[in-house]
Amino acid sequence: MNLSTFNNLVNIKWFLFVVLSTFILMCKCSNAIKNTQQSIKYDENVNGIKNHMEIQTITHGGETREYVIHIPSYYDEINPTPLMINFHGFGGSATNYAQNIGEDKGLNATANENNFIVVYPQAILGIKGSPYWTPGDSGINNIMENDVFFTEELIFQIGKTYNIDYNRVYAVGYSNGGMMSYDLACSGANFIAAVGIMSGISISGDCEIPNISTSIIHFHSMEDDTLPYQGNEDYQSVPDVINSWINFNGIPESSQRVTRLNGGEVLRYDYTGGNDGSSLVLYSINGSSKTKGGHVWFNKTLDGVNTNQLLWNFLSNYSLND
Repeated sequence: MNLSTFNNLVNIKWFLFVVLSTFILMCKCSNAIKNTQQSIKYDENVNGIKNHMEIQTITHGGETREYVIHIPSYYDEINPTPLMINFHGFGGSATNYAQNIGEDKGLNATANENNFIVVYPQAILGIKGSPYWTPGDSGINNIMENDVFFTEELIFQIGKTYNIDYNRVYAVGYSNGGMMSYDLACSGANFIAAVGIMSGISISGDCEIPNISTSIIHFHSMEDDTLPYQGNEDYQSVPDVINSWINFNGIPESSQRVTRLNGGEVLRYDYTGGNDGSSLVLYSINGSSKTKGGHVWFNKTLDGVNTNQLLWNFLSNYSLND
């Protein structure tokens, strides 16, 4: 065999080796992609946030805002997944709130068990010197100046990455975040299916959208000294807020049903039969009861069911396409 023939054989063998190696690598990559597209479990620590959570940003018009997102343990990108947006209180931090409410008080565990995404957005530092939400749609398409527009854009941006169910997006909030959620029950009625309130009230006296049908669940302590149950010179009372939304939703007052829970320490008021099947539920926590909480996110067991689960049980009954 001459040198030319030998070199040709070496080149042919090397070519076959490269082709075979490339084929094997492509097969492995294909299988890896296929496996990733199946049910994904997010269980790594990301950006210092515990258990299935990560800090993400939204950018619009050159402005950027942050939020923390929790993906349920077995998120499946093939099936649309409900989304809960949970607004922190006055002066709050999205990362601290996500840790406190999501991890310490178990909302993320409820999300894992019921397969929904939770987002904890960060409010903007305002003229009062702290981060807070500003209810009301100003009509300005700027995520830094209009929290209603920010919320709608946030949903749109999350939908680019995750397969969310746009008919099952819920607004939930604590304290000032509850004010924001109440506002979205009106101003965001075209993209929010239902709202949940923890120790919050509505600061708007009216909802001008005719025949609105946004269902609401509200938890409030009768000993809340920040947003008093009976109201004060600055804020409406909880009964006045509830009565307003009964009227907005076209719910007959005669539908009221009262249930005593935990031996009468908690009263549940149910109002049903509103526009398009809307309803309202108020959990009134007795100030002298063992389940009292003051101005808090309630993490209690009421007749054997945790408040996080009660919250989800109510919200998940409602969809924009009902």
